[in-house]
Amino acid sequence: MRKLFSILAVALLALSAHATVVTKDITWILTEGGNTFDLTAWGTMATKWDWTSGCAEYDQLVFEFENPTGDIAVKAQFNDGTNDIPSSAVLHVGDNSLAVNVTADVLHSVDVKNYSSSAQTIKLTRMYLRKAVGPKKPETLWSGSMEFSDWKEWKDRLVIAPEKFADIHIGDIIEFEYTLSGSNQQLNLISPFNSYKMAFVGVLDGGNYNINSEVNPTKLTCAIMSDDDITNLQNQGGLSINAVNITLTAVKLIKHDVLWTGETEKIIGNWSGNIEIPASKLSNLQIGNIICVRVTAIGSTDDGPRVSLYNGWSNSDALAGGEYYFKGEDAASAENPFIVQFPVTGSMKQQLGNKDLLIRGVNYTVTDVYVLEGTPVVESGVKGYLTVSTAGMATFMLPFNVTFLPTGVKAYNLTNNGDATIWAEEVTSLTADKPVLIIADAGEYEFVSEEEGASADISSKTGTYTNGALVGTYTTIDPLDQQTGSAYNYILSNGADGVGFYQVRDNSCSVAPYRAYLNCGYNASSAAPASAPRMRIVFHKDVTTDMENTPFPSGEGLGEASKFLRNGQLFILRNGVEYNANGQMTK
Repeated sequence: MRKLFSILAVALLALSAHATVVTKDITWILTEGGNTFDLTAWGTMATKWDWTSGCAEYDQLVFEFENPTGDIAVKAQFNDGTNDIPSSAVLHVGDNSLAVNVTADVLHSVDVKNYSSSAQTIKLTRMYLRKAVGPKKPETLWSGSMEFSDWKEWKDRLVIAPEKFADIHIGDIIEFEYTLSGSNQQLNLISPFNSYKMAFVGVLDGGNYNINSEVNPTKLTCAIMSDDDITNLQNQGGLSINAVNITLTAVKLIKHDVLWTGETEKIIGNWSGNIEIPASKLSNLQIGNIICVRVTAIGSTDDGPRVSLYNGWSNSDALAGGEYYFKGEDAASAENPFIVQFPVTGSMKQQLGNKDLLIRGVNYTVTDVYVLEGTPVVESGVKGYLTVSTAGMATFMLPFNVTFLPTGVKAYNLTNNGDATIWAEEVTSLTADKPVLIIADAGEYEFVSEEEGASADISSKTGTYTNGALVGTYTTIDPLDQQTGSAYNYILSNGADGVGFYQVRDNSCSVAPYRAYLNCGYNASSAAPASAPRMRIVFHKDVTTDMENTPFPSGEGLGEASKFLRNGQLFILRNGVEYNANGQMTK
């Protein structure tokens, strides 16, 4: 039982902030009566609504439809006094609500379009403005110096009045600061009118906590874990605090930054029922923060139930570190939610930029998404971030120069002469807008610019940038073949024959921002139609020498090899085995 509780305790400590959802009723006027209408394209002014001001205090404009049979697009026209600011998004079949970001104070028209290929009648049942409210910084409920050398009688205890808990939510944290004296220190929390005990996370005996002076020498936290906690704190006399051998100095209430909270539980189906969080809510994210998804049910599916984070609505831009597969021992319910935690890494923040965050995946139910402070890192200077997977390779491009590479990172320019060989030449620095191949152990790496005037801003970086055989991008290319019109594109991936550049033969591949694809004049699929077509990479420095040590990829992975010329042809000798420049064993 104790072991089970310790597993659940980690989740309970991060219980979400079930923030109040504030809605504002909107009266809309249709020149064509009712709110059911047929559209196959964007409507005319006759089918739009006229609005008023007062939108800026909200985060989202929400549309609810009655069982749509196809995809629906909505467009909201905001006005900041000078310009219209359009915002459009698509609601997919299987979902009934969609939100667009509030971008200005005045919203003067809304339009709806049937985005599906099949005819349908669209019924809009509700529109409203929404935001999550509540303070984000710790609020001091009490401060002073109150000594507890032994348990106190009721009249001598410290009582925090119920009005102090008027605006609390599940997942908020009560924090106690203290100094220790004597031994066998304990802290006790109870609702004075009905003996309801607040449970410390990780404690089996209700509100009593035996303080571990090594683990908790100065402070202790208690999560608000249920509606009962809220009811008792607000309606049953607040919170009574008793203790032994401590001097209490402060009691604080800590709230979360709420990214999304549903009026009802949101069921994420098989990559449907997604949640979109506007970029405006992500602007204060810091590296080291933790994005938490509060899950109250986990479904069963052959595809494997999982939570996945994506960069905006592009289903190709999965965030580095933003996927969690539920395990067999994971369990969740409304009373005992499971908290999926995603630490915000440099790569994740860099990928998001000023884009929305899309939460999708397979078969789970979520009620809240919020941010824990974690151990935030305040950035200084101009930096870029790269996450390298266990494959040990990645393409990479930055909008600024990097003079010194991070420890453990090697970078290579790639070139091709129209044959089956990609030549890799090592470089010791990065040039702005020049994509390279990176080789490093799995992990996240920080690239720092030391040049005055350097900038990480990519808002004006459109199109593609070429360096030898690599073509880099700061915006998603999806799908790759249709966008480039070339048949000889290659994507770096960990495929059937190991890590390498595999030829793109359909429209299933895309390229994420800060990454690159390889383009050359060689058709690998025609040379090896029965196997996965890929380019082989030869790592070299100076091919005119008779012999030198250089890394060379083979079926066993990277290793040290000797390179030599014979009758003008390059060969590689590795572990006593001879290969040609295409990586084929010769004898």
